[in-house]
Amino acid sequence: MKILKEVLKVSIGAVCVCLLCVSLAMATITCDSSGCTTSSGTVDFKCSKNVRIVCNSNGQTYAAISDHFSGDKVYGVSSDSSVVYYTTKSKGEHYDTSGFTASDSSAFSDWSSL
Repeated sequence: MKILKEVLKVSIGAVCVCLLCVSLAMATITCDSSGCTTSSGTVDFKCSKNVRIVCNSNGQTYAAISDHFSGDKVYGVSSDSSVVYYTTKSKGEHYDTSGFTASDSSAFSDWSSL
């Protein structure tokens, strides 16, 4: 479990840090198997099939979530915390990100931690 936690944290965090370097003033970036979109254009990065990453940034901090379409959990990390957060979702759909707007650990206030 500890290895999985570190892999998730490093993977999501690395993607977000790379994406932050590309667009420091972005608000939200969404990546899936088609590629990444931001408010300022596209980024050359693609996730595996049915995997999605959503990252919110204020240019200095980020909060990111990742889920798999067929899975029942969503994992999240933020730049101001070393915790990996998770919550549940329905299988066969992606997590509803309409309420995911913070760019720090406050985005996960009602999530559990690993």
